Amino acid sequence: MKELLEVKNLSVSYQQKVVSDVSMTLHRQEIVGLIGQNGCGKSTLLKGIIGGLVSTQGQVYVSGQDYFAMNIKMRAQNIAMMTQRCEVIEGFTVSEMIELGGYASSRFFDSHIDEERIMQIAKEFQIADLLDEDYTKLSEGQKQLVQLARLTRQNTPVLLLDEPDSALDFENRHHIFQLIQKLIKEQEKTGFIVLHDPLYAFMYCDRILLMKDGRIIDEIIPLQETCEIMTYKMQNLYPQMIIQRDQDYQQFYCLTK
Repeated sequence: MKELLEVKNLSVSYQQKVVSDVSMTLHRQEIVGLIGQNGCGKSTLLKGIIGGLVSTQGQVYVSGQDYFAMNIKMRAQNIAMMTQRCEVIEGFTVSEMIELGGYASSRFFDSHIDEERIMQIAKEFQIADLLDEDYTKLSEGQKQLVQLARLTRQNTPVLLLDEPDSALDFENRHHIFQLIQKLIKEQEKTGFIVLHDPLYAFMYCDRILLMKDGRIIDEIIPLQETCEIMTYKMQNLYPQMIIQRDQDYQQFYCLTK
């Protein structure tokens, strides 16, 4: 598979190192999950990759190009990120929030085609009836759907998603991950996703990176490893966790002792 995102020796420090010497490669049409306990550095790693922290050391390459050497617009054309919270001032409609993703291509409602594209994306995320609503008045779950729609509009080869399902109910969680999976596979992108629930990582990710104390300590490839091996690796993060799989349906289960 062709490399899309390469991270080399990335470290992020405040008074001490929060992320330490992380290296990884993500390929086209690949979804990679990142799991770890709260405070281990997952969100900080994503911010370090996108260049949002001045205390970042290391290299990031997108399709072989030095990401940190790019200007702001070029960066926006290569990596899109969804944070856990997106604060904006009152008055922005949902339609306008989605269209902000057009910044990378310098298109802001400059044609009827743009409006049609926004409607198409809104229908995919089941938010077409919210297009004229004030974004700040939405529920947290609705805001997450809008932010994912904005990333779709931005249309970058690399997507960084920080717990995109955290405010969604059960039905919408599966719907969102199915949309993310479809987007990445069909449009040959790559996705790096921080997940709170390991079960969704096993269900939707091609690979899973395990993070502890600011370091990547192991990797799981769900469809290539036995439950015993995956359980052994996961217990470095969650000592009571047991991984099981239904062989008939390839369904994973995360249990506790």
